[in-house]
Amino acid sequence: MSSGSVTNTPALLVTVHDQVRDGVPGTLLAHGFMTSGSTVLVPDPPEALASPWRRYILRISRSPGHDGTAEVLPVAGIGLAAVHGDGISTAAALLSLVWPTRFAVPTVTSTPERVAELLVRHHGDQWAVYAELGLRVVRPARKPGPTDEWWLGPAYERYVHSSAEDFGCGTCGSSPNCCHRPGAASAAPATEAA
Repeated sequence: MSSGSVTNTPALLVTVHDQVRDGVPGTLLAHGFMTSGSTVLVPDPPEALASPWRRYILRISRSPGHDGTAEVLPVAGIGLAAVHGDGISTAAALLSLVWPTRFAVPTVTSTPERVAELLVRHHGDQWAVYAELGLRVVRPARKPGPTDEWWLGPAYERYVHSSAEDFGCGTCGSSPNCCHRPGAASAAPATEAA
């Protein structure tokens, strides 16, 4: 299902930060992975990524063992999608960049049905889903414990899908290579960076 040379492309470490001032990353908010040259997916994002009043910036670097080169790119906008159904509960923030990364990003082609199948099999673990689809993801070290499901609150109900397949359609906006079903909703925009 994947195209491009995934094995020869180093994985990219992607972190999302508050933007302190133009081009300067502040507090680390989340980890994510590149889904195309100009989009990033953040699995189970913190509620801080749903604020329309904040500006965000990404730090993108090659995985350890490579030359250590990094770049910092501003976020143009964010879309949110979540699923609470089919035995899983997870959310994603889809970040659009102001301009594309200069790093090579492998492309994958998938369908909402395939994403849904993998989401159910991996119990909502989006890191495992997109790794199996062929993206080079670097899972951050996490402390064990329950995930805060803030997206189930009433203020965010418009982002929550009841099926993994609808969520798969919602997260297709993160990649120009994902197939869309007619009439399916994509991730709803949550914020636009100032």
